[in-house]
Amino acid sequence: MRDFFFDLVDTLELVFLDPLRYSEEVKEIPFAISPISSWMFSVLSALSLSVGMSILSAPYTISTLSFLFFGFIANLILFRFFPFFYSLVADYYVQKKGRSQKLLFLVMFARHSTILFLVFAPVCIVFHAIGLSGVGSGFILLLTFIVLYGLIIARGLKSIYELRNRDSIRFSFYALGLTILFPFLMNLYTATSVLQSVSGGF
Repeated sequence: MRDFFFDLVDTLELVFLDPLRYSEEVKEIPFAISPISSWMFSVLSALSLSVGMSILSAPYTISTLSFLFFGFIANLILFRFFPFFYSLVADYYVQKKGRSQKLLFLVMFARHSTILFLVFAPVCIVFHAIGLSGVGSGFILLLTFIVLYGLIIARGLKSIYELRNRDSIRFSFYALGLTILFPFLMNLYTATSVLQSVSGGF
């Protein structure tokens, strides 16, 4: 358990505090290179996102539990597939600059970076406490987190492919713009309107 905790902390440190060392040192962390890490981060992030959206969607009834469950499933699907397609498009742009392919490292980095959404629920609690609730507030907050996620991926691109700041940010948001439309609309649609209506009948 102690080794697991240290590996977890080391992984988070590489992603958020020192991404310049990510491609070299992630191979030395057994937890980071195992599928367990990306699954754990995806599950926690999906749960935080669905809980946060539920907090901002008062009033709370018995259907809120169904909304929470279906939202979690939709978000988990999003967090499992979106980082892969995001990385695929970003790697394509980077290779056009003459860099070698490092898609495996970028996919791992993108999946590890989804842990950013773990703080979504706490931020929603703060929003609700100060009176900023409703679907509109949740939508704006989600867009903010997506932009922050794009900036984190830009840092990963810079370190993994040795790019300039300007190029890494440009490629990250190009990839974000091309890959976000369908997954985002799918998630917003299934996790709010349709599934909320279905859960209302439970």
